[in-house]
Amino acid sequence: MNNDLKGLIEKKFNKLFLLAEEIISESGWNKTKTKLFSDPNTIKYSSWKIEVRNLIKKVCGNNSEHYKEFIEVPKKSNYDYPFIMFPIYYGILKGVYNDFKEGLLIDIKHKIRAELVDDFLEQAKLLLDDGYRHAAASLAGAVLEDTLRKLCDANSISYPEKTKIDTLNIELVKKGIYNKITQKLITAYADIRNNADHGYFNKIKQGDVSDMINWIYKFLSEYFK
Repeated sequence: MNNDLKGLIEKKFNKLFLLAEEIISESGWNKTKTKLFSDPNTIKYSSWKIEVRNLIKKVCGNNSEHYKEFIEVPKKSNYDYPFIMFPIYYGILKGVYNDFKEGLLIDIKHKIRAELVDDFLEQAKLLLDDGYRHAAASLAGAVLEDTLRKLCDANSISYPEKTKIDTLNIELVKKGIYNKITQKLITAYADIRNNADHGYFNKIKQGDVSDMINWIYKFLSEYFK
């Protein structure tokens, strides 16, 4: 999933650069001047501009400097002419692409991780639906542990390399990331995971595992928006 998403984004960048090259070729820009020599094809330019804006929004987010800069371009110029604006938009696109290649776009990392987590939780739901509640509980517990690690990382909370849900849970409450009610819920779900991992299948109930998976979805949506 990780490589698939990166690959799709890479393909989209390449598509937009190819279209940009067509516009450049038709309009006579040599990439060293501040504007094209003539207006680009209106349809091509408009389509390219919209696609670039959407891509930047998706990979960087609404509040990113890249997206804000793109939106502010017409406001900073007295002339919203394509032959003037295109090189500016092109430069912003190049900047976004460079940050993407260097792994500097945090939103993309979060989206990749979110898709991975969704994939694992979906697998847990399928296992549960097929009657494998112990396997579903084990997988959901692994997702929960990884989520707590990432939440610690996001809040600069240190923890031992080899640690468990309980340790992460305690540290996150100490730092005020969430309250003791949430801590108790996580402790209960950690117990379900431990029972599954140690073969105490008679202690694992279908409804409890279902609640666990649904709660993890909600927890993720609250702390990893």
